[in-house]
Amino acid sequence: MIAPMSARIIDGRALAARHKADIAERVRKLGQRGVRVRLDALICGSEDDPAHVYAHNQRKACAGVGIDYRLHTLPAAASFDDIAGRVLLLNTQAEVTGIMVHLPLPAGVDAYAVQRLIAPEKDVEGVNPANIGNVVYGRSSLAPCTGLSVVKMIESTGVAPEGGLRGKYAVVVGASDVVGKPIAVLLMRTDATVISCNKWTPGIKDVMRRADVLVSAAGVPNLVEADCVRPGAIVVDVGVNRVPGADGKTVTVGDVAFEQVSRTLGEDGWISPVPGGVGPMTVTMLLLNVVQAAEMPRT
Repeated sequence: MIAPMSARIIDGRALAARHKADIAERVRKLGQRGVRVRLDALICGSEDDPAHVYAHNQRKACAGVGIDYRLHTLPAAASFDDIAGRVLLLNTQAEVTGIMVHLPLPAGVDAYAVQRLIAPEKDVEGVNPANIGNVVYGRSSLAPCTGLSVVKMIESTGVAPEGGLRGKYAVVVGASDVVGKPIAVLLMRTDATVISCNKWTPGIKDVMRRADVLVSAAGVPNLVEADCVRPGAIVVDVGVNRVPGADGKTVTVGDVAFEQVSRTLGEDGWISPVPGGVGPMTVTMLLLNVVQAAEMPRT
């Protein structure tokens, strides 16, 4: 008996590398015009805090494509006024291309209230309500990085240049404000028929099985199993979950039971791995937003 063929892999690392090459070229061309590209990030807390690891990796990623990176470190007990004042100052500085704020913020500081202060044209994470509104209305905007990475990964399978998802069913599992909802809205812009699911969705397995494109962003290990998908579908796993491995050590897995789902999808299907899928692409989409912000006409 011939073993079933597994799905093709959406390699986030390889796709990110291709995008980085394009970003680096765009940064180089901006430099020839005298335009420097710079990302300013704000973080609260000491260098022992885990967020500094992400900031360090961000610095390396920026350096790899020629983007200048400036990290502004405030005390762990910084107040709203301290943080807001720094954001508003960066808004006024012409040499600053993009601004982002590392989370979490100190206890008692409302992240939404800080994010809404970032100038929309410098909001490279797409968190300012003005940019989120532009995503909903389909206007040119700096889109949330994870949502943008999911759309780019789906496009990389060849189904979706212009109109490729028109008439297709796209199911998004997870409806968080920062991940699930933006993904659903961006997929709506491709003219797909989008179904947004949450933990209250009745018959959720039947809904998932209907999908031509299934995106899981729920943060639940093994939520998507073999009986949740149909052969030939595209599955993008956004989940990042830390669980005990077979040897007792902690490992990172997604929401999708990768091996069994891959076999069900078959050779006509596509699946993204965790790690090595959405993660590398999300970092790269931040860089893409920075260079797009630099290319915007300045008034």
